[in-house]
Amino acid sequence: KAIHAAPGNQYTHSALSLDDSFTRLYSFGRKYKYSYLPAGFVQESVNTGLLGDSDDVECAVYELKISNRKYKKLCKILDEMEAEVELYQYNILGLILCLFGVENQRRHHFFCSQFVSYVLMKSGVMEFGKAPSLIRPADFQTMPEANQIFCGKVGQLRQQPIHNR
Repeated sequence: KAIHAAPGNQYTHSALSLDDSFTRLYSFGRKYKYSYLPAGFVQESVNTGLLGDSDDVECAVYELKISNRKYKKLCKILDEMEAEVELYQYNILGLILCLFGVENQRRHHFFCSQFVSYVLMKSGVMEFGKAPSLIRPADFQTMPEANQIFCGKVGQLRQQPIHNR
């Protein structure tokens, strides 16, 4: 609620999906549905867990066209993170500092939008012009490389999946 209350925060969460069914979303967030902590590197789905119970939550989906080389690099980064999932922690301090515009990069610590921007930058997919620790979910709305392919409620996204894109 505090994140949502901050100015310019229409959306409060970011995740990365490599498929159009959104059954496997990569992000940093709570590991258990009813508890904010522990939190860290997680796989989410619009069908289960917190998102599965979030029919009325507003969301937007953006598509990026990338080369096969960059896609493979992106997958490699995610695979490496999955293999060492126990090393990764939620960057609570970084999240707070981001709200005040203060950069804070700690090894193996991310909050959701920091993680998504880090992976996109490290794989060479795109640059943001600022550090990943300063990226908010709203920043993804202004990416010229991204094409918005859905805007609505999570329940609508689940009922009308985006296919053949």
